[in-house]
Amino acid sequence: MNRVVIKIGTSSLTDQKGQLSEVKMKKIVHQVAKLQRSEVWQPVLVSSGAIAIGLESLGWSRQITVSEKQAAAAVGQGLLIEKYRQLFAKQGLQVAQLLLTRADIEDRKRFIHIRNTMETLIRHRIVPIVNENDTVAVEEIEFGDNDSLGSFVALVTEAQRFILLTDIDGLYTANPHRVAEAKRIDKIYEITKEIESLAAGSESMVGTGGMRTKVSAAKIATHSGIDVVIASFEEPNVVEKVLRNEPIGTRFYPQQRMSSKKSWLAYSTRSEGKLIIDQGAAQALTSRGSSLLLAGVKGVKGNFAVGAVVDIISEYDQLIGKGMVNFSDRDLVHLLERQSLGERFNNYHECIHRDQLVVLQEEEK
Repeated sequence: MNRVVIKIGTSSLTDQKGQLSEVKMKKIVHQVAKLQRSEVWQPVLVSSGAIAIGLESLGWSRQITVSEKQAAAAVGQGLLIEKYRQLFAKQGLQVAQLLLTRADIEDRKRFIHIRNTMETLIRHRIVPIVNENDTVAVEEIEFGDNDSLGSFVALVTEAQRFILLTDIDGLYTANPHRVAEAKRIDKIYEITKEIESLAAGSESMVGTGGMRTKVSAAKIATHSGIDVVIASFEEPNVVEKVLRNEPIGTRFYPQQRMSSKKSWLAYSTRSEGKLIIDQGAAQALTSRGSSLLLAGVKGVKGNFAVGAVVDIISEYDQLIGKGMVNFSDRDLVHLLERQSLGERFNNYHECIHRDQLVVLQEEEK
């Protein structure tokens, strides 16, 4: 069966006062449950709303500190998942809650554990409901918005489709709330800088993402071979229509699919340093898919240990790719000093093996 990740934002689950709407929750639950019973699609739901429902329960305003926001999330997440549990139970389905931070995705072992958990839940026909763990997420480890989280969940689950449900029916040539002549873009085959510049900020008072974050999430997913659609949750039976390829929303067509490991390297990791390489090494990586050898390394920046992910940079400061290094920064500096004095390292293993390396374009950095 095919897999689809469905991300629904806070603005699609709340009313005009910013309070959680049971009517809207029933609507998404009905659509996900129908997919689960279809024997064609295996759905994963990425749902916002914990902070909004927590603020409502506590009677707090939206002008709050970070710690108060985290406290509201701690209260709201339990209420949110309980409401989902009740609604899915009426459809004869069980749910499971997964709360993640960016650090969980960046760490390869945690990434694999998350993937294995997802696989087990899906195999047993349990609906995974994913949200960011706002109670512990700080700037260094937060996704910042569930659009990005959704794209990473699509990578983890190796989904074929990623649907972003929001309060606007796609990407427009201008902000449709402000420009009457704005037109929706139906199909996008490549996310260029021009497309990214069209993405405007959100008008929502309760969400953290806007069209910019949705296009950024679509870029991650499509470059990993995943088909993406941004569509309005107000469209009747929107999920079913998207999966039937009906012309609604904005569809982003996928690029060639990378392996799960290389998608993780490209988009789920943060680089801890840089290796500057010469032109010959750059050509070997981009044209022949070679490993990065010590002879091609000209400089080292940053502090990192063996197994860390680093950026691979040309002598002209162009991003070539990312990879997991076989040497620490201190060892590499030491080896480069010895190499500059004429010592040869023909029998040394690669700085980065080609199986631990992914080639990127500069605009993907």
